[in-house]
Amino acid sequence: MNNLLLIWGAGGHGRVVLDIARDTKRFERIAFLDDDCAETRLTFSDCALIGGPEQLQHFRESSFIVAVGQNYNRARCFNLAIEEGLAPETLVHSTSVIAASAKIGRGTVIMPGVIVNAGATIGENCILNTGAIVEHDCRIADHVHLSPRVVLGGAVTVMAFAHIGIGAALLPGVKAGEGCMVGAGAVVVKDVPTGCTVAGVPAKILSRA
Repeated sequence: MNNLLLIWGAGGHGRVVLDIARDTKRFERIAFLDDDCAETRLTFSDCALIGGPEQLQHFRESSFIVAVGQNYNRARCFNLAIEEGLAPETLVHSTSVIAASAKIGRGTVIMPGVIVNAGATIGENCILNTGAIVEHDCRIADHVHLSPRVVLGGAVTVMAFAHIGIGAALLPGVKAGEGCMVGAGAVVVKDVPTGCTVAGVPAKILSRA
């Protein structure tokens, strides 16, 4: 059992990450950091709120996880914590189903009810939100967020910093480009270019980078 886990992000997403951390039964103590940390706010969800990122230097070699939904901000926190000598944890809820041949990167959080099937690769610092399905041989790059109930067909590729909205479906073999946004409920039938926002059934480009 690890002694301490630091969760960076004291908000609604942080509460969900806390539940997953407790579900693993791997940590004796859990505390929060937050960028917006008032001196009068000393606890969050019955855990100590120890301050902002300036406190990282006091916790070198401790475990951490980032509980920030926005991909670029999450990447900033992740990289800063590593630079300060902290160790990224990977959290997987006990109700998820992860194939033995799947690979999960450091700092990734896998929430309740997620399925990751054979040969899939998930990068670092990703969020696989509640009930997401990642089918066989998918490739998910670093700092990606799959929202609740997202479905990725076999051999889908999702590049770094992409955000796939609630209930969206990507057909087998489709590629979502770096930093793209897929709207809630979209059905993606062809590749999404880098930085584009798409939505609809079938998904169409709404804006370009």
